[in-house]
Amino acid sequence: MSDSSGFPEDLLALQRRWYAAEAAWAADPAEEHRFALAEVGAELHAHPFWATAGNRHEALMKLKKAARPQAAQEPAA
Repeated sequence: MSDSSGFPEDLLALQRRWYAAEAAWAADPAEEHRFALAEVGAELHAHPFWATAGNRHEALMKLKKAARPQAAQEPAA
């Protein structure tokens, strides 16, 4: 584990890939984007971390928050 969230870096990277695949599918609902989203989702679901996660739903919500793409900072007014 290489960050303060407590999640393995490869799991954080998978969640970030899921967000990117979701955005690509939303922008262009082509079959290949849907397939990519499903593929990353399956990898997330099968990650070994979940065997030790305890409350999986709670851990997933924390993972999503930790890996969420940061919105662009707006300049101070």
